[in-house]
Amino acid sequence: MKRIFHKDLAVLLLTAAMAFVMPLQAQPEGGKKEPKFYQGDGSEVPMWVLFYNDNFSGAAVKLRQLSMDSLPDEVNLRLIKDTSEFCFPMKNIRTSPYGWRASFNRAHRGVDILLRTGDPIHACFPGVVRIARTMGGYGNVVVIRHENGLETVYGHMSKILVKPRQIVKAGDVIGLGGSTGNSTGPHLHFEVRFQYEPFDPEWLLDFSNYTLRTRRLHLDKTYFGISIPKGNKTPIFKADRSIIKERPVRDKPKEVYHTATKDDTLELIAMQHSTTVEELRRLNPNLKRVKAGMKVRVR
Repeated sequence: MKRIFHKDLAVLLLTAAMAFVMPLQAQPEGGKKEPKFYQGDGSEVPMWVLFYNDNFSGAAVKLRQLSMDSLPDEVNLRLIKDTSEFCFPMKNIRTSPYGWRASFNRAHRGVDILLRTGDPIHACFPGVVRIARTMGGYGNVVVIRHENGLETVYGHMSKILVKPRQIVKAGDVIGLGGSTGNSTGPHLHFEVRFQYEPFDPEWLLDFSNYTLRTRRLHLDKTYFGISIPKGNKTPIFKADRSIIKERPVRDKPKEVYHTATKDDTLELIAMQHSTTVEELRRLNPNLKRVKAGMKVRVR
């Protein structure tokens, strides 16, 4: 009996030790959180289904050719709710703008931002990674689809640090800067697209102070497409047209006063102005007794 007791005790101790060790082994190295992934099983219904029918293929940056007639005449998009939902992808000078490149005789559908190989590149807004792989002239590229239907494109990276369908937050490091694909030197090629069509990222990004120009964006069909400038004319920058002014903060309500008569009491004044005696006392903390001619604040 004594030998059996010791055997059972050893088994119990071994089981308890395994139960303690196994959760520790399941944790990722360095205590890092495991990335979350978009399931696409109907449990989440993002707003982008209105524009893409939940087509989440990673086959190409531009999955289909859309005619201008298929694009909405105009659309207002909320970019962020608060400042935590935005991060400048790479804080450095813009070396090449969006538009027609006369030297290459072709369109440039994004902006190029100077960097050094290995510099961290950040997700501009929260979203879900649609593409994270090597793709033609983009080199190592990441495409993130955002809740409002916009997509942001990050090209020429030396290393990709996210996976398709991974959920990212604004500011997450999604890759490292490089010069892969069709690139003449280390830089970030950054695009913004809506329904696969590119438009000028500078309608969103302000390179003078590395901020977001507005919390809401107005897009119409004139914002899409790149035309060849005639002669030496500089393409018109229409960022000011894309800005929707925030609703102004209401001015502080004006204070309202009641001039007391000899028969007035706090109860009578409260009844006349549809308020309570407690509110009158709060608005007039030094009021002890109502006197004729006294001004009593009621709002």
